[in-house]
Amino acid sequence: MAQRPTPLKPNRTISQRLRHRRRDWLWRGRVRREARLPEGTTREDPAFPGLAIYAIAILPKYHDWCLSMIDSLRKRGNYHGPVYVVTEDPTPFEGLDNVHVVVVPYTRYRLVIKTCKQLMLDWASEPRLLYIDADIIIGRPLAEWYRRARPKLDARPLVLYTGNMPVAGAYHAGLMLMDRERVRPFFDRWLRLIRTGRYQLDQWSMHSIITDDDVARFDDEELVYLHQILGPDHPDFDPERDGAGEPPGTFVHVTNGLMRRYASDEIKAYLSHVVGLERIPTSFGRDA
Repeated sequence: MAQRPTPLKPNRTISQRLRHRRRDWLWRGRVRREARLPEGTTREDPAFPGLAIYAIAILPKYHDWCLSMIDSLRKRGNYHGPVYVVTEDPTPFEGLDNVHVVVVPYTRYRLVIKTCKQLMLDWASEPRLLYIDADIIIGRPLAEWYRRARPKLDARPLVLYTGNMPVAGAYHAGLMLMDRERVRPFFDRWLRLIRTGRYQLDQWSMHSIITDDDVARFDDEELVYLHQILGPDHPDFDPERDGAGEPPGTFVHVTNGLMRRYASDEIKAYLSHVVGLERIPTSFGRDA
């Protein structure tokens, strides 16, 4: 029998929840009227049969980071299959090979736009999907990682890494490998809870309902947070002194918090010299 989750205490007031429900309801109406799905067919990567990758990129800062993520996915990850990008502006992604844009109406409410994670099940056709946050950079080839992940996906409809939000040991919703049809019942429950506005973040909603029947955990250390390597508590990275190194993991999560709090030049130097990123983003800080 699946272990029952421990629901978190709601962290939004009744009035905040009601406002969220109205915002979400209005946005959903606009999606039905205005959303544009990709035209044409996708092209599968033979090394990753049945797999597509998707990301959400809203506003120029995340357009920029998503372009770098895709660049690393192709050049470092050696993945050449379909990539879906959910965005309000398709222009930055035009002309990219095998990149398919889902255009949605803009909203400044992050919790509303996060529901595209679940809505993607209806917008894609591939049997398996990998969601990647736009600020994750790929440091190593994906083929070996994917080979190890497949048995876990055969056993459960969703495979996640361990995170630290809202509590230590919770699941990380920024990198999700899923079976598109088998994960649907859980994603439907998750979406319904997000839409209540009870919690401020989608990961809080996930933590409150997910069970062992829904998910398997990755047991490797291939997802690395960059704040574990750079920041005030770590030695400064000097490319001339430290030289080029090996990427610390397959997935390097930069995170918006590190972008805002830490020196952009050092982040850029580390991503270039150690992670091997060629397309360096320029959007950092609160005003980017």
